[in-house]
Amino acid sequence: MEIRLEVLTSTTIKQKRPWPRVSWLGQENEAVFLLDDKLIHEVNLLSGRTKKKIPRLQPFLQHLVVLTTSSNDAWLAGVLTTGELFLWNKDQDCLKTIQAAEKPKEMIKAAVASSLRLYLYVSGDGKRVLIVTPSGGIFLWEYLEFRNVLSSKSPSLRGQWSQITPEEAVRLPSTEDKEAVVHAAFIKNELLGDCCLCAFTFYSGECLRLTCLAIRWHENVFPPVRSLPYRVHWAQQDCLLRSLIPTCESVKSRGALISAFSRDGLTLAVTLNQKDPKATQVLFVNTLNFVTLCGSLKGCSNKSPMVPATLVRSYWVGDISWTHDSLFLACMLKRGSLVLLTCQGELLTLITHGCSVEFGPAEFIPLHPLITYSISYLNIQ
Repeated sequence: MEIRLEVLTSTTIKQKRPWPRVSWLGQENEAVFLLDDKLIHEVNLLSGRTKKKIPRLQPFLQHLVVLTTSSNDAWLAGVLTTGELFLWNKDQDCLKTIQAAEKPKEMIKAAVASSLRLYLYVSGDGKRVLIVTPSGGIFLWEYLEFRNVLSSKSPSLRGQWSQITPEEAVRLPSTEDKEAVVHAAFIKNELLGDCCLCAFTFYSGECLRLTCLAIRWHENVFPPVRSLPYRVHWAQQDCLLRSLIPTCESVKSRGALISAFSRDGLTLAVTLNQKDPKATQVLFVNTLNFVTLCGSLKGCSNKSPMVPATLVRSYWVGDISWTHDSLFLACMLKRGSLVLLTCQGELLTLITHGCSVEFGPAEFIPLHPLITYSISYLNIQ
């Protein structure tokens, strides 16, 4: 299958430091932001210059633990070292804070002290927040008022925290599983209803293990009627690495696995980065029955029969993202190439035109160059 992409703008970002994420923010007045876990800059796509200060957020930046955006680009959310959370709506320049209860505050502080990664997710309406650690610390916050979050006159939102404790039979990553990743998504559609899906992905022996959590809210039932307005369901699935074609091996290092739910929640994409680029592939897992399809990345653009150990990671997939219709998965290689796959795992042929950026037809389109560097050590007497 062939897809033609029109390049609307091309710019060189005038920044010396690398940024792990580029995100759209805003629904009425969109803008592009550079994000990492502790910093945020707005980018002018015409000039490439960045706006370093966002007045509303400046007091929080030095205390940030992790930043995230909602899937509909309406909200920017952050967790602070104090255990407090904030929600910022760019369109309205509206800032709200959430006070953490004692238990989530303890988990946040423990994660910071031990350099354990925290995952943060916020629903599209800003009324629900999920905080997760890879080892299974899970806290859910829900807004208690019926009106819109933006309509609240109070700068601090009143809500309820609840802890979700894994069942005894549920197997989760340990702190030794450096490759373990977590992804969650708030979903609301006719098939899945009103729910939050969360997946823990890691290697266990010769298997790829998926542990999935589904939080489903009861329809038309308000919190006072039941002790909890939702029900929790856990499911697990193991995938034998030797059953994959080509065969994969367990790579126990950070970045070896990447996962992402599709926008409709029906598919979980899992990227298996391998030491041999020819074995790197993407699994498309049906969230209803765990039926799995494999998508080959055809060597991640590598044409050499042997890849030096120092360059192996440069052929890894660095990030993945679904299109809004959940039909295509975009993969960004660390070498700077864009790859598109269908939800069935088929690699697409890409052609770009516009702004003097003409590429293709090709399966790998270079969006930015691979940057390499070397450090010279000087002996000072």
